Amino acid sequence: MLRTTTIALVALLFFAACHKDDAPDVTPTGPVTQQETNKWILDSMRYFYLWNSTLPSTVDTTLSATDYFASLKNAEDRFSFLYKPSDNSTYPKYMLSRYGILFSVIEQDGPKGVIQLVIPGSVAALNGIKRGDYFTAINGTPLTSSNAGELTAAMLAGSFSTLTINDAVITLPAQSLGENPIYQQDTFMVKDKIVAYLFYNYFNDTFNTALQQIFQSFKTAGASELILDLRYNPGGSVAAAALVNAMIAPGITEQSVFAKYSGNNHLGNRDVTYKSALSVPESGNPISFSALADKRLSLSRVFIITGEATASAAELTINSLKPYMQVIQIGEKTFGKDKGAVIISDTRIPWTLMPITYNLFNAKGTGGYTNGISPDYTIDEMSALPLKTVGDHTDPLIAKAISIIDGNAKISTHSGMVKHYYNSQIPAAQKEIIICR
Repeated sequence: MLRTTTIALVALLFFAACHKDDAPDVTPTGPVTQQETNKWILDSMRYFYLWNSTLPSTVDTTLSATDYFASLKNAEDRFSFLYKPSDNSTYPKYMLSRYGILFSVIEQDGPKGVIQLVIPGSVAALNGIKRGDYFTAINGTPLTSSNAGELTAAMLAGSFSTLTINDAVITLPAQSLGENPIYQQDTFMVKDKIVAYLFYNYFNDTFNTALQQIFQSFKTAGASELILDLRYNPGGSVAAAALVNAMIAPGITEQSVFAKYSGNNHLGNRDVTYKSALSVPESGNPISFSALADKRLSLSRVFIITGEATASAAELTINSLKPYMQVIQIGEKTFGKDKGAVIISDTRIPWTLMPITYNLFNAKGTGGYTNGISPDYTIDEMSALPLKTVGDHTDPLIAKAISIIDGNAKISTHSGMVKHYYNSQIPAAQKEIIICR
């Protein structure tokens, strides 16, 4: 998801602009007109766009840049993005980075909002809002089966909003919030095995050092099983995803293939090794594969918890691990983003373009999860309410992983699916795009 420390978003603005020596020269001459801007968009799409064969041959000078860009997008394209770095209004706003909460609206004796995550230290947290709380109204309007999206959009557009929780009205100011994506890490015993648990909510290179320290502690503790909780993770950095993979799967080397990129007739196909992926983080210094030696776990399998907003780099992590170890996925089917983009900018054009450029595959050439990656065990966390705290062993998804580790995989856990009306993390899953370098 786009999240910056200044307006509601982070990842994509931290990437350098895309430059290719063999890319067409589309720099306009003279004052930049709307026609030249649109021509720059079209020429860039002709070279980089995954569906470049479907592009029109003419430029409509009457359209704004955003309308023109929308007119070029292929019907299959859900993710390409155009934004103006100087204009905050062109950036999407997300619930977690604006109000410090995630929630879903479900059916429970009528439509009800369920708080799923709260950023520690946020105004929401300071007002006592916590995971598992219920609310029945947004800005004084009762929730229905159809209005949650509209009410949430109003929240994101406003400077403050209210939630009605247990008949109390709590006012929350809109903010620009950063997030430490590492919400919980732990080790515990299951029979004679030491199990590590990590709740990681965004692949953010700022926290790569912290991640390495956590995995080093897991290794020191002798962890032989790992539960990686990505249930709300919308994606993020390729380098951070490669880092996590390298510390999980012992069979990976620096020359192992992390992902295969398949592009159009101009860009073709290329393999990205772990060494290459680790060398270009979005922020901070390149990561040396050899520096991970004392942090890598000796695992034969990994349990990964997913939800319907698990997307982008989080899905890439799941798919890219499968050639190297057994991945046991628990939860709900993921969002379905098996695509990567590049960032294109020009100093004379006020817009930045992120067209979908590649299909993504793992080392064995497996991909195509446009409709999401299905879990091995389908379990809805809402099947056991109220929600437990993050990392609680009785959480139905975590409990399922523990039951398998314990050798009781056939023991039933809560697996009934609850009717869902809205998930506030889905917009982030839609906009978070893997940037291919």
